[in-house]
Amino acid sequence: MKSLARIAIGLALSAGLAAQTASAQEFKFNLGTVLDPKHPVSVGMYKMAEVAEKASGGRLKLEIFPSSQLGAQREMWQNVQAGLIGGIVDPTASLTNFVPQFAVLDLPYLVQNPEQAFKLLDGPVVESELTSKAPAAGFRVVHYWEVTFRNVYTRTPVNSIADLKGKKIRVIPNPTFIALFRALGAAPTPMAFGELYTALQQGVVDGAENDAVTYFTTKHYEVAKNYALTNHLMLINTLVFSEKQWQRLPQDLRSVLLKASLEGRKACLDERHAREAKVFDDLRAGGVNITKPDLKPFVEAGRKTWTESEARLGKDLIKKIADAAGK
Repeated sequence: MKSLARIAIGLALSAGLAAQTASAQEFKFNLGTVLDPKHPVSVGMYKMAEVAEKASGGRLKLEIFPSSQLGAQREMWQNVQAGLIGGIVDPTASLTNFVPQFAVLDLPYLVQNPEQAFKLLDGPVVESELTSKAPAAGFRVVHYWEVTFRNVYTRTPVNSIADLKGKKIRVIPNPTFIALFRALGAAPTPMAFGELYTALQQGVVDGAENDAVTYFTTKHYEVAKNYALTNHLMLINTLVFSEKQWQRLPQDLRSVLLKASLEGRKACLDERHAREAKVFDDLRAGGVNITKPDLKPFVEAGRKTWTESEARLGKDLIKKIADAAGK
């Protein structure tokens, strides 16, 4: 009910038109994320809102709602699509539920580092094959914000691929994630991110997977004390706007939003780099057992899913993205 009330408020605020000229129009949008207020993504969102309001002389106001305040992950996406929420910062892995081609970015071990990832994401192949497809589904990909590499965390240690056999691992409801963890011998369990802490605490799932900073800031390390460095997938947190609301913005405010988004991305990445410099020390201090399993069987299992994905994504698309990534 709370999320519905906030959406109703957002409807009342969104794209509010002043009574006089177009140059005096004010636009207010609610933007959501499942991540906590101190996460690098949220830090970037607050910075973006600050820059947008200042650069527009108060004509463009972005109100930020972290920690799933606007609803669960899928609910927010549906409301962005419908134009009930201005936008969201969330993984492209969630966008695949609406634009399936984006799942190609989730192929295991596609890139090795953030620099390689951003070269791919900001390049012409992703623009033509993926980004340009989003408006038809009701979304406007503004910028790819943050690239992280995911690792497995569990209630019991993972020292080898064998330790995942039969384990219920929470995954994003995405075919590529599900296929990978089946290939690893686990039992992939799609679940809303906001439900995960309690599910781990109660043993509903045996583990999950995410980057180290998110694992720490969400306090999942309190209920799953083992973190295995598998680096199996990259996650791309992305600023996605409602296409309906984007079309209502005049060109000058679109330009303001684009520039503010880049400032937000920079703030997000700066915070990410600062956190990553000390996160493993923080985790060890919190009693986390960090393991380094042999990655060869993980990579072999992951690459097998590429072939399986051809029927769903198309061999041509996979080849184009892999070539652009330097594979």
